[in-house]
Amino acid sequence: MKWQTLHLRAGEQVVSPLTASTDELASARRILVMRYRFIGDTILTVPFLRNLRRAYPQAQIDVLVGPQSGSVLQGCPYIDELIVFDTTRFHKYDCSAGQARSFLSYAFELRSRHYDLVFVLKRSWSSGLLAWLTGAPLRVGYNTQGRAIFLTHPVVWSPHTHEVVSMLDVLRQVNIAVNDDYLECWVTRQEEEEIRCLVPQLTLPGPHILLHAAAAHPAKMYPLEHWARIANQLRCDFNAILYFTGASQDSPLYDRLIQLSGGAGINLAGKLSIRQSLALYKRLHLAVCVDSGPVHMACSVGTPTLALFGPSDPSRWRPWGIEHQAIFDPTLRSCPCQINHTCTNRPCLTKLSAELVYEACCAKLNSRAAQGS
Repeated sequence: MKWQTLHLRAGEQVVSPLTASTDELASARRILVMRYRFIGDTILTVPFLRNLRRAYPQAQIDVLVGPQSGSVLQGCPYIDELIVFDTTRFHKYDCSAGQARSFLSYAFELRSRHYDLVFVLKRSWSSGLLAWLTGAPLRVGYNTQGRAIFLTHPVVWSPHTHEVVSMLDVLRQVNIAVNDDYLECWVTRQEEEEIRCLVPQLTLPGPHILLHAAAAHPAKMYPLEHWARIANQLRCDFNAILYFTGASQDSPLYDRLIQLSGGAGINLAGKLSIRQSLALYKRLHLAVCVDSGPVHMACSVGTPTLALFGPSDPSRWRPWGIEHQAIFDPTLRSCPCQINHTCTNRPCLTKLSAELVYEACCAKLNSRAAQGS
């Protein structure tokens, strides 16, 4: 296979053809995977990590992760170490205590680890720079934002390919076999016991359902009035026990939703860690979420999941797995606008029928009941 390897010489980009050495890639013994992003992005990395570990059973495989989102990979048997990358505090779902570190401090630390191979699964220019600064002789990543100058193996990225497939394609393009693509997560017995103590309502009869209305970007949020109608119907028709989770900043939103729905629901926003939330989701019968991290958290623990899409692209971010479903009305949009800031009324979500969402909930719950689960 021919590769376009870009060498940086005195600030000038030089393109030369190079045959990728299978031996060179296969001999890597210290590997870094860079995916310091949000919760959903991190969970969707699991199939990549599993196939990578299968190809390198004896290698040291470390993953650079966000300060909170990286916790979803705790217990993952495919990695040796999680390295927390904490330089910014702009995202409410991925902030940490203590003082943020500088970008250069991470460059020096990673360089001291002497990696042979770096996979850059982010698409920012700075992540390409950081990969180059590690000094690793092999650097594989997407050729976005003009950062191919930092990579030895630039990979073409398609914006309409699902994130799981896109990351697995990175492996395929360097001749690493891909054998499977399923999600998984590792909830401990202790975490399961913690959630039983924290949420005694889990013993109540009836279907237990997550309704996740909060999102990091307000353009992804479904109207609260619609959520209230769905919550009321689920409670009345199925005797459902409803749960709301998220960051502490989301708690007032859920207080308002409970008020609008006549008192339906248990507000756990800000009361559970990410790991405890995973343990909770594992116990539920259904998750209904806006396009957000809990979509992928619920999928990873095997809970049937419905995800509501507005401005973002379901072909890229839909819940992964045949038992899950993306919900959107194709008549309300010709294509996803990717959160176009000039759009103020968001008809893709504001006009998405609550009845449509509720019918999808009914179909999932009835299907589970028919299967006896």
